[in-house]
Amino acid sequence: MTLIATLIARGAILIAGIALTGILALVSAQIGMRVFIGQPLSWPDELSRILFIYLVFIGAAETSVRHKHIAVNMQDTFGLPAAADQVLDLIRMALCIVVLAVIAWGAWQMVPVVSTMQLPATKLKMSIMVYPVLIGSVAMIAALALNIVALFTGRTLLPDEGDDPYAEAEGN
Repeated sequence: MTLIATLIARGAILIAGIALTGILALVSAQIGMRVFIGQPLSWPDELSRILFIYLVFIGAAETSVRHKHIAVNMQDTFGLPAAADQVLDLIRMALCIVVLAVIAWGAWQMVPVVSTMQLPATKLKMSIMVYPVLIGSVAMIAALALNIVALFTGRTLLPDEGDDPYAEAEGN
């Protein structure tokens, strides 16, 4: 279980990092061509949008694995008992799986429709914009399912890497 979660998290971070680096390089090149040479390029904008879709949907899988997405802790906020908070967490994860399954199904249905279309500037198949939605949704479903199993077994899916910048401030 931990191996699968680690593979999803590391793969998502790698792909999201490559996408972010690509976005920065493309936007910088576009600005340089426009400002310094006076010849703007048409394709960096389109390719940056594609990379942004990869960054968001694939990067969200890592957040789902680590269970670090934006959420309200009902136990702390409303003083609910820990068991009630776990039930609400389970319901939230189950609802997320349902929504992500609908998104994945829609992306799966869309791939053959858009695979014959080309993007205007890059001439890439339009399905390249749908694949990250499908892959990211399936990876998030897997991550949420692993988190549900971890909730029932009382184990932590992945150890906390201490990436909370406010953790030290709360201890003072």
